[in-house]
Amino acid sequence: MKLFLKGCLIGIGKVLPGISGSILAIRLGVYEKVVESITQFRKQMKDNMTYLGILGSGFVLATVLGSKVLLEIFLRYEILLKALFFLFILTGLPSLIKKSNSYKIALITFLLGSLFFFLPSQETTHFSFFTYFVMGAIEALSTIIPGLSGTAIYLSLGWYEEVLRLFGDLLTFPIGKLVPFSIGLIAMASLLLRLIHYCLTNYSKETYSAITGFFLSSLFFIF
Repeated sequence: MKLFLKGCLIGIGKVLPGISGSILAIRLGVYEKVVESITQFRKQMKDNMTYLGILGSGFVLATVLGSKVLLEIFLRYEILLKALFFLFILTGLPSLIKKSNSYKIALITFLLGSLFFFLPSQETTHFSFFTYFVMGAIEALSTIIPGLSGTAIYLSLGWYEEVLRLFGDLLTFPIGKLVPFSIGLIAMASLLLRLIHYCLTNYSKETYSAITGFFLSSLFFIF
């Protein structure tokens, strides 16, 4: 039940503007385990399937509901909820710093992550197969790389409302949108997860230094 609730919380963070689902995964202590469970799935298939199934169920449920119900609640109590998420995320910073060893790497990733805060917003009305493919790739990037705001990227491209509609319509299975979105998501996720697992295994402290920088830059997007 605890793992399911963690999945729900990560799913909420994935939907709400300014909140990073992967940062919440790190804060809740499941990020590294998820990466390992996916990349090393066959080694302990039963355990990994159970772990990912419970966590994923909470994530999917919160994501689907979040696009409709939770977003309405967020709009009514925006400042309060953002403040709570801000404090919750900030309290996880000391544990990240302990796992890091390079302030230079953290500074570089902080600056890179912060750049997305200053991207100008656009409006897009036409969405093609390729557009949904790129949406899926961005979804993978922002889900897997801690602190990288998918919301900020979608807003800058004028795709945010369309992404919300896509998540909200998942139960109706809009195949024309979901197929290219899923291809982009799976392709990018497969590449990134292997890269992240390699980095965490061989360069743990350096990787967490980079994550710390992205972690700090993500605080920009909450407010």
